[in-house]
Amino acid sequence: MKVIVIAGAAHALIASISQEFGDTAVAWEDAGEGYQQGIIAGVTAYFENPDLTPELEHQKWVEAKQADGWVHGDAIDTTPKTHPLLLPFAELPVEHRVKAAILHAAVHELKDLPDADEAAAVDVAAALAKVPARQAAPSAPAGPGKIVVVYIGRKPTYTDHLYGTGLSFRQGQERAMPAEIARKFLRHPDMFEEGSAKAVADAPAKSDKVEDKDEDDDTTRQLAAAKKLEDENREKENRILDLKQQINIMTKDSLAEYAMTNYKQNLDKRKSVAELRQAVTGMIDQFGVV
Repeated sequence: MKVIVIAGAAHALIASISQEFGDTAVAWEDAGEGYQQGIIAGVTAYFENPDLTPELEHQKWVEAKQADGWVHGDAIDTTPKTHPLLLPFAELPVEHRVKAAILHAAVHELKDLPDADEAAAVDVAAALAKVPARQAAPSAPAGPGKIVVVYIGRKPTYTDHLYGTGLSFRQGQERAMPAEIARKFLRHPDMFEEGSAKAVADAPAKSDKVEDKDEDDDTTRQLAAAKKLEDENREKENRILDLKQQINIMTKDSLAEYAMTNYKQNLDKRKSVAELRQAVTGMIDQFGVV
């Protein structure tokens, strides 16, 4: 159970550094099963192979994803299988490389901890993983909790795919956005700079009853659309995880019925239940949840 303790400690460190990059820190229990499994898998991999480096561990993850049909894309999407981090380690955003290094360091520094029973390990991990959110530094009052960002890049237009916001910019365009998102853009001083809040503050209020289709700063709408897509993708991913867990406890008859009902596929019940579960899982990966 040492792995669980180290996973909790690693999460605490990663969540803390995430705040430095403008991300929101969440407690371990709120991080989602997929995230938790990823951290635990990383800790386990470093335990099993002490010579493993963050670069090699990432490459193994990329190869496993690609073998499962995933390709690089602008956002995480289970249909089709796309993921923005399916890149060589050196091309990952700096925050992801830092987090990978933290996980690696946590395992090597804590690997000699004494083993604990399962209940104690879970309690310790939960305590370690409760990272208090720090107050963000004050910024220009571009609306409550917002910072104005100006696009100054060389290209005439830019659309964000790195941080999943989907925001588009024209050269010189200002957008007032939540501070945690703005700070991500401002990590790239060759492309973005902090703007003045005055233009935003002085802008006339829009009537709720009038739709202004020519409104220049549609940041809120674009962010809402990106958030909706992110939530939908997360929901799809969670449905797939839940379904796979159900598959892992199904009997042969249940598996055969499920495959026929949902995928019109006949299963050979002479095969072992493990083989049938693997076959049905493959159908889910190939065709999605139906």
